Amino acid sequence: MRIGELSERTGVPAATIKYYLREHLLQPGEHGEANAVEYGPAHVHRLTLIRALSETAGLSVAQIGEVLTVLARHPESAFQALGAALAATHRDPKFSLASEGTAEAAERTVDELLGEYGWAEVAPPNYRDALVTALTAFYRLGNPDPQEVLGHYADAAAALASADMQAIAEATRPEGVDVEQAVAATVLGETVFAALRRIAHIAASARAQTEQGPSGTMGP
Repeated sequence: MRIGELSERTGVPAATIKYYLREHLLQPGEHGEANAVEYGPAHVHRLTLIRALSETAGLSVAQIGEVLTVLARHPESAFQALGAALAATHRDPKFSLASEGTAEAAERTVDELLGEYGWAEVAPPNYRDALVTALTAFYRLGNPDPQEVLGHYADAAAALASADMQAIAEATRPEGVDVEQAVAATVLGETVFAALRRIAHIAASARAQTEQGPSGTMGP
């Protein structure tokens, strides 16, 4: 197929496809008759993957490039690829009150939490710093210590990570684990979890409002 048909089939404008080609996110097509460039199913699949990482997971072009590089480097090991992809797609908080002096309380809370769950030795510094930055902002807004809530977050994160690893172990093909599928599912899973968490919050809020009644007090 020519680039126009590729654009129609994937929903990606031709100009954007050419941009992806220049950025080496998309493999070049094959030159056919009259030097026309032809594209095939592999290009359709790659563009679908790029759209998912960009439009659904919200990754930048640079981060998508990192993920694709990871997939090329680790075609056999889903667990290696997963760790590398998560490191490549980490996004630091857009705002930071920590630049004014990180609160010691935030650092202490984060380090205690990571130590309690056995994550202190494996947590990348930028992930740990992101937690400290978010908690610093939380404290400076006058909120109380969220240690109990953080425990629930950590429990949920541990359960989800365990489920992800189990799914990867079970998602096998005759020649082994589908590394691309494992990485894409985990990266997209963050969007899925965020949406589910918001839905759960809306449901819990509605339930609490119903239980309290119109006067704002708990019903019988």
